[in-house]
Amino acid sequence: MTQRRGFTLIEVLLALVIMGIVTGALYRLLNTNQRLSLAQAEQVNLQSNVRTGSLVVPNELRELNTVLGSLDATQNDITVANADGITYRAMRGLGFLCQNAGANELRLDASTWSGSRAPDASRDSLYLFVDGDPDEDADDAWVGVAITAVTNSTCGAATAIRLSVAPVAPAVAIPAVPAGTPVRLYELMRLDIDQDVAGEYWLMAESVSGGGGPQRLLGPLTSNGFQLQYLNSAGNVTATLNAITSIRVTVRGLTDDAVRASGTAPLAHVQEALETQVLLRNSIRP
Repeated sequence: MTQRRGFTLIEVLLALVIMGIVTGALYRLLNTNQRLSLAQAEQVNLQSNVRTGSLVVPNELRELNTVLGSLDATQNDITVANADGITYRAMRGLGFLCQNAGANELRLDASTWSGSRAPDASRDSLYLFVDGDPDEDADDAWVGVAITAVTNSTCGAATAIRLSVAPVAPAVAIPAVPAGTPVRLYELMRLDIDQDVAGEYWLMAESVSGGGGPQRLLGPLTSNGFQLQYLNSAGNVTATLNAITSIRVTVRGLTDDAVRASGTAPLAHVQEALETQVLLRNSIRP
């Protein structure tokens, strides 16, 4: 009869030790890979966040004008210029008059309207181009006008957008503004950095004229994650609104979660910054 022999205690212990070593090595490998994947995902999101900011903000500010016109001394698209925020007239659309301007109304050819949305009387105002002397450029200006109502209308057989305005433009002979004159609609907006209820910093966008409160645009950011420098034509920092010709925008992003920069580094939120400079429109000359 064959005698069957089992494992000795030493063999069992040796097998357990080897299994523990292999399992521990596998765990460390998987844990390292997981931390690396998390760190890479957070880094990609951070870079995407910062790049988005460097595109969205300049696109929003590029249409601004800051050179005073001779017919309207209040004409300036930047109304408040702070280091961490800006209030400005954001361009929302362009159209052309399909008939001469009336005393209290402007009619736009609907086929010429180009904008991010339809005109909204509760949010928008407009600039009306006034050409004083056709032989002179010095008296040309975009004059600010308030909108009281927006309705559908016609210009002959063509579809039109009727803008009720009051007043149309002080000190300007409105009936002299002819058909074909361009009209630009704008909305008063504010961009600034603020903390949410969780203590994170975000770039907020708010329609000042339309209300509704600030909305998250970009984040999370560092406490100084949105910085603006206002430059004149010589490239020097200026506090004079009508001297601003470009704005340097710096966005400093932050990862959502704390990650390890390397295998032994402590957990921390990674930061990344991107700086861009946007030239303003400044097509209106005094």
